[in-house]
Amino acid sequence: MNRFDFFIVGGGAAGICAALGARARLRGEGVPDSAFRIAIAERNDRLGIKIRISGGGKCNVTHAGDMRQVLSEGFLRASEQRFLKPAFFALSNETVLSWLRAKGVETYARENGRVFPRSGKASDVLAAFEAMLNESAVEVLLNAHVQDVRRDSSGFVLESSRGEFRADFLLIATGGVSYPKTGTTGDGLRFARKLGHSIIEPIAALAPIRFRQKPLSHLVGVSLRNVGLIAESERHKFFRRDDVLITHWGVSGPACLSISREVAEELRHASVRIFADLFPDETTETLDKTFVAFQTKRAAQFVRTFFEERLPNAIVPSLFEQADLALEQKWSVLPKSSRKRLVEASKKFFLGEAQEVPIERGEVSAGGVSLKEIDPKTMRSRLVEGLHFAGEALDVAGEVGGFNLQAAYSTGWLAGESVAKTFLAKLSRRCESEVDGVAKT
Repeated sequence: MNRFDFFIVGGGAAGICAALGARARLRGEGVPDSAFRIAIAERNDRLGIKIRISGGGKCNVTHAGDMRQVLSEGFLRASEQRFLKPAFFALSNETVLSWLRAKGVETYARENGRVFPRSGKASDVLAAFEAMLNESAVEVLLNAHVQDVRRDSSGFVLESSRGEFRADFLLIATGGVSYPKTGTTGDGLRFARKLGHSIIEPIAALAPIRFRQKPLSHLVGVSLRNVGLIAESERHKFFRRDDVLITHWGVSGPACLSISREVAEELRHASVRIFADLFPDETTETLDKTFVAFQTKRAAQFVRTFFEERLPNAIVPSLFEQADLALEQKWSVLPKSSRKRLVEASKKFFLGEAQEVPIERGEVSAGGVSLKEIDPKTMRSRLVEGLHFAGEALDVAGEVGGFNLQAAYSTGWLAGESVAKTFLAKLSRRCESEVDGVAKT
């Protein structure tokens, strides 16, 4: 009873959708459920822990829009876009949302495209997926920590906390190495390496950034809305635009999470300084013209009033200190040189020097199984027959906003369909051989 046709290691978004994809394809071809056993092994006591914690527990299910747009906005590297394209068109965001609607989970998209359940409960989304797995006759093995994987002449052998399992097809969907408390401790990458695959060293993505010197106490907790976040080294400059939260040890928030992968990579080679563009809709020239106009219209007013009306007040003293300007400065007596410094500080407000991007705090990790060794049309290993990969175990990491969950759904689904197609092809050849045998007799 411990032998399965398709065994999935990891009960997250990728593993769930792989099981659903395989079963849907087989049922579509009339294969009875009893003829193809599917199991998901999850080391935790419930599936989908990262689904439950995504979006701050509200579950950023996916990202809205045409899948071409989702792909280009969510994955900025051409190699990732090329790899994910077949999967994104195999399973779209709209299909995932239609599944949830069918289970009574209504969703809505925010202006920024991020999709959430109307209930605000990630548990509703997970319950819908669990119901779908049950309806698809998928055997879910909870508290089943797979500790070792090997391949022999009969298929795959898996040693786990719940005993030994065997399977013809194997999917590794264990995630990367971020948030180890959720169970993503790199087991899948270890299995992949043992089976002969190359591993791109994991780094943090969608993670906070720690500074060498802690931010000033009066800045801790300040949230900068819709600003530009700049990460700059001697070699490169990176930019994102979104909210930024100043923390006790550095910065966090959506803009920080999106830029963290580049910062983590750059820190391997150079020091990185972090700045905020407090007025990203303005160029240096237009902001300077705005200040000139205020010198005429509000000559008797304190300069700081302009900033206090537009920014969190706690940040104004630090901004003026960086511009070498007194808080009591009035527009009427503001020298041109001081105005220029104020423009410069506003467009490039120094937040701190990056010390590290802690991988254990990342929502996802970049790095993983080399994409060169995986067929993007099937998620099948190019090295090991019957082996597939999906989700965060692959060397793929998207922007903040539901993109990574969609990549997990889509790569999982494609892997599951691929397994089913391979099984069907073998079944067809077997039937043809049996027919030929009967004909010869």
